[in-house]
Amino acid sequence: MQIHRLFRRGAALALGAGLTLSLLCGCSLLDELRTGSNDLFRGEPVTRQQVELEGKYGRSQLDGLQRELYDDLYSAVSRAEDSIQVDSRITVEELETVYRYYFSDSPEHFWVDGYSYVTGPGGRVQKVLLRYIGTREEIARMDGELEQKVEELTAQGAALPGDFEKSVWVSDELARRVRYDTDLSGKSPYTAYGALVDGRAVCQGYAKAAQLLYQRLGYPCLYVRGESRGERHGWVMVKLGESYYHVDPTWNDLYMEGMGEDEVILNHSYQNITTAAISRDHQISGDENYPLPPADSTEMNYYRVKGLQGADFGGIAERVIAAAAENIGRGDYSVEMQLGDAQAIQSAAESTGGMRRLISGVNEALGREAVAYRYSYYQNPDQFTLQIYFEKVAS
Repeated sequence: MQIHRLFRRGAALALGAGLTLSLLCGCSLLDELRTGSNDLFRGEPVTRQQVELEGKYGRSQLDGLQRELYDDLYSAVSRAEDSIQVDSRITVEELETVYRYYFSDSPEHFWVDGYSYVTGPGGRVQKVLLRYIGTREEIARMDGELEQKVEELTAQGAALPGDFEKSVWVSDELARRVRYDTDLSGKSPYTAYGALVDGRAVCQGYAKAAQLLYQRLGYPCLYVRGESRGERHGWVMVKLGESYYHVDPTWNDLYMEGMGEDEVILNHSYQNITTAAISRDHQISGDENYPLPPADSTEMNYYRVKGLQGADFGGIAERVIAAAAENIGRGDYSVEMQLGDAQAIQSAAESTGGMRRLISGVNEALGREAVAYRYSYYQNPDQFTLQIYFEKVAS
């Protein structure tokens, strides 16, 4: 697999070049249709929590024999059974649809590794053979580790005051805890387990971890397959209030060249955005997803809620200054904004006068010379977002 990084170099008002930032902008997805043998087993469910199937979005899109197959599939994977018998009227195409809907619904079943099938007369499916990532004992241990981590994290998220705060917390927490994994020799980088327990994941792992956390916090959350910048990619849609929003937790996790293991850059270019917005640089794979609900509300958009959205920098300069001062006061030397178009963010980033106004305004608000006259930036021309990174004054 190749990782493509999009580099944005900052400008400097005083002392030379700024930081080099990159956005991890594409990844492979696990091929859910893997076939082959493995150590298979039967027994009681290994999941610790009863799952209410009635709340599964993909299941709600099915009926009749397909819904029955979904339920049988979910139950079989819960018990790590090696196979299930199938109604002889199910076609191969229907099996693939049902499996994709089930897989998209169920981040808690991180141990399932695809299926193969046996057909009978007329090419109809008679039996589904399930594949897992390890033995029953291994899966039970890993499930316990993941469940403990999820319980710890959701207790933190549940203490936050509202839907918006919780939605941002999920994305930020993944950025703090997960590093984009470049070694795909194992299966865990594709799963919620890999993201939350190992701290290593590709886009599918980020998305599955986000989906699991959102669901445990009580928010319907859908896994979305697609492409971005020419590569396979996965993200989520989360329902906040009465509306669905797209969230791409992988792309909200920025990487800086030379950044230490514990250093984190939080970004919200892909936090609670519409289908129209995400479609600027993502392509939703219609034939690989269940029918997705519309996402056309901007009520929970990160920049709108924060008051950091405007046609140009001049129109929101005072709000940006206040937000930057607030961020710096708690140790975050950056500020984000969303402007009217790509030209507006480029003009803002390259405006010496605008940046001097920002920095002097921040220092005045803080009542001290807290920021040097030097900065770097990351701009996302597709989402019209700009993030400014300030430098501390040397003591």
